[in-house]
Amino acid sequence: PKLTAFGIVGVNNGKGFSQNSCLKAEASHFLNLSLYANTGYPGQSYGLNYQNSPQTCANTDLNCLAYNYGYNAGQYAYDAAKTAGFGSVQSWWLDAETTNTWTPDPIQNQSSLKGETDALLNGGASTVGVYSTTAQWKTITNAWQNGWPSWGATTWTTAKQAATYCSGHQFTGGPSYLMQFVPKRSLDQDYAC
Repeated sequence: PKLTAFGIVGVNNGKGFSQNSCLKAEASHFLNLSLYANTGYPGQSYGLNYQNSPQTCANTDLNCLAYNYGYNAGQYAYDAAKTAGFGSVQSWWLDAETTNTWTPDPIQNQSSLKGETDALLNGGASTVGVYSTTAQWKTITNAWQNGWPSWGATTWTTAKQAATYCSGHQFTGGPSYLMQFVPKRSLDQDYAC
């Protein structure tokens, strides 16, 4: 089969702490592979499950619990990729969308995303960026400007249209690497900014 030059494949099955059973098959279509992990932080009751890893948190230290939850979610995603034979992939994206479960507290959500990023970097990733939209990023993190690379989701149907979003849509404050577009009757595609 003809291989596509570049592709991004999800490690999770739509939410954190799950596995995409088709990861190997989907990844086999690409010469240059990046991975993405689904994110979300459902709150303190879930954070308490990771209270002592990687750091010890008081029951009431909500940001610490959120960080640990995110760290463990990132470690889970990295381990799932490694088990599938993709532990050497250097570029990862955190899928931050409002359809996943988040707390109403943007600082806790930021802490969870920071933990997930740290786990992937500690696992060997060289680049971790965020897939989202300006509006969703604002809702989840209060428009957190962390300087991370961004991969923007758009409703455009052509690469030419998607290219217009490379400027002015750097929702993390970092550079826009990619803009997604969805041609009619096709898989999602990306324009490299």
